[in-house]
Amino acid sequence: MTTLIAWAMSVHLVGLLTWSAGLFALPALYAAYPNIHDSRSRQRLRGMARFTFIAIASPAAVITIVAGTVLIHPTGAYEGWLVLKLGLVALMALFHIVCGRLVVVLHHKPSFWPAGAHLALIAVPAILISCILWLVLAKPL
Repeated sequence: MTTLIAWAMSVHLVGLLTWSAGLFALPALYAAYPNIHDSRSRQRLRGMARFTFIAIASPAAVITIVAGTVLIHPTGAYEGWLVLKLGLVALMALFHIVCGRLVVVLHHKPSFWPAGAHLALIAVPAILISCILWLVLAKPL
């Protein structure tokens, strides 16, 4: 059983790191949209954003959530902090959905928001991930 827990924890951690990296990279990619004016560069940027969302961040999100779910029962994680953590993970998933929607919106309206607004979106995963890590490491409740 401890081997299963160790593997699930490893998969969960790698998934979380990959998902987090994707959620940090996407706003940075979106920030470049208003500054790109030729169609070839815009297509390349759109391809990078779509690849990051579809091939990296989305599978990592699924892996993270599944591995985390597998860990609940064997580790006996039924305390109050888990409910808070799951709420924060739900907010992270919601931000993930917003990022996916922005891939589509920015294809049609590259100047939808100024670059600074897209860069400010990086604060969302930074806050959520920091809170999740604090909850897991401190287990305050």
